[in-house]
Amino acid sequence: MKIIFVCTGNTCRSPMAESIAKKLLPEHTIESRGLFAMDGQATSIYTEEILEQENFDAPTLAQQWRDSDTDADLILTMTTSHKQQLEMMYPETLPIYTLYEYAEQDGEVSDPIGGNYSDYQNVYKELYYLITELKHRIEFL
Repeated sequence: MKIIFVCTGNTCRSPMAESIAKKLLPEHTIESRGLFAMDGQATSIYTEEILEQENFDAPTLAQQWRDSDTDADLILTMTTSHKQQLEMMYPETLPIYTLYEYAEQDGEVSDPIGGNYSDYQNVYKELYYLITELKHRIEFL
């Protein structure tokens, strides 16, 4: 299964989700994108530090969403706004959900950009929990 995580700039949330999911779901193809990413931009320093501290591989450099990404089996966004933007761009039915929605919960992954280390740690904990829920759900497909 090919899973793509989507956020705004692909420097904080979606690359963190990508790294966590690659470790927890090694049998799947995991990628991340940003709707407004600048290709090749480095991940935020706090994201890199937290992932290293938690023994996850470094995420890939930022990549902007492309039309070819519609071949994913599952597209998971950080917010409802990201989901709505993709649905407007691709009105045909695509497997697009917010990460919370796919985990059958309410909420949106908060954006730590401009925040402190603690804000990024909170997002890491949130993403780790949600991706653990994702793993349980995928195992029952």
